Amino acid sequence: MPGEAEVELDSEGICRMLAKHGVEFIVIGGVAGTLHGSDLATFDFGLVPKPAPTNLDGLAAALVELHAEVLYSGRVLNLGQGEWLTASKVWNFRTDLGRLDVMFAADGGGEFSDLAMNAKPFAIEGGLTVLVASLDDLIAMKEAAGRNKDLLALPILRWLRDRDPTAELEGAPGEPLP
Repeated sequence: MPGEAEVELDSEGICRMLAKHGVEFIVIGGVAGTLHGSDLATFDFGLVPKPAPTNLDGLAAALVELHAEVLYSGRVLNLGQGEWLTASKVWNFRTDLGRLDVMFAADGGGEFSDLAMNAKPFAIEGGLTVLVASLDDLIAMKEAAGRNKDLLALPILRWLRDRDPTAELEGAPGEPLP
């Protein structure tokens, strides 16, 4: 895949593949923001997996089926078990369904067990439910990352967090804030 055009992100397809392999995870990053109501574009699917050995085995199997390649390194081989995933805190993959970033500890948000305390279940197409990092945790992660794209997302995420959910929306995420 090196030198090939990026594949358009299919977040639902990634969720279906992870569910097929019984992977427990929390959605983070831009996809999590989108599920909360942000309309900022995102080009990768970020997740924090539960670090249990059987869960990592499922994640490794999903990566093989997705024809994942570690960015700038090469294809993921079927190594049977997922223990190899713990060799790094962050993995960036290119897959048949788009970019997939796996983080075992998200700066500002913590590990799976930390994020799970405040994570929200979201129903997506196909009858799947996924856990999504809370807006407070997303905001903390974006602040900790400090990249331009993260800093630009902060006003929208704060607006989504602070708005009255019972009030009729006059504006939407991505429009000028009051």
